[in-house]
Amino acid sequence: MRVGEFYSQGKLLLTGEYVVLDGAKALALPCKLGQSLSVKKSSGKEYTWTSYLNNRMLWQKVNFSVEDILKNKFQSDFEKRLFQILKRVYELKPHAFEEVYDFTTQLEFDKDWGLGSSSTLIHNIAEWASIDAYDLLNNTFGGSGYDIAAASQQSPFIYQRLDGKIYTQTVEIAESIKPYLFFVYLNQKQNSRKAIESYRKIGQSKRLDTIKEINEISQQLTKANDLKTFERGLTSHENLISELLNITKVHESKFKDYKAGIIKSLGAWGGDFVLVTAGNKKDINFFKKKNYNVIFSYNDLVF
Repeated sequence: MRVGEFYSQGKLLLTGEYVVLDGAKALALPCKLGQSLSVKKSSGKEYTWTSYLNNRMLWQKVNFSVEDILKNKFQSDFEKRLFQILKRVYELKPHAFEEVYDFTTQLEFDKDWGLGSSSTLIHNIAEWASIDAYDLLNNTFGGSGYDIAAASQQSPFIYQRLDGKIYTQTVEIAESIKPYLFFVYLNQKQNSRKAIESYRKIGQSKRLDTIKEINEISQQLTKANDLKTFERGLTSHENLISELLNITKVHESKFKDYKAGIIKSLGAWGGDFVLVTAGNKKDINFFKKKNYNVIFSYNDLVF
């Protein structure tokens, strides 16, 4: 198997949250922050897996054998998830484990931000093993797969998974709009798997009706040339998903007194990042005063 360095980019989902699971066109944003994987041949008898956080602090250190993977001999949730991924690799390509390796990962973003600590890991492992990353995702964590697509993109793109096939189309966000877009972290991580479970309980006909409108909005946003048009599209999208999920919009539930722009949830509602539009950086001080201090401008975070 290959040794060397592998790298995958993080992600944000601007449109199509939830409904992307049912074939909606989603507008995805690959991030400038990601995760690396270093693979070296080991001089020992056991595999080692060492993971570092974005602050360079050691997060996890695991020694294991192939038997541990196949018999699910895990000691923590981290090991459980890691062995789940590696077991699928073994099923697809058992000779990947004919030699012993030292694996080292390095995150460039906080693991609680929801930027793709799992998807970048899966994509990196798939690259190392030369297997299909979507298959690895489907047989481990599950999900729409847009985050796997984002791991190797360097431009916004429309993502659609329809009838088992993946479609991507590179698009652009107008340069005139980008200076007014900011990403604010809500100081809490959202469990996307639980969010998906709740979404699946919604009637299929209601979901499909929403998809038609979301598809139009996703395309319209890539053609918008001014902030007001862009904001109208985001607001319409937020209203549709709010009605579909029967969840109050984040602008109303957390930031009702923010008047300088609009706020849109990203990904699973209730945590991670939101998109904020603002006339200037001074308007963003509104969030800092409320102790939301992790804030990125569009160009700082997104390609």
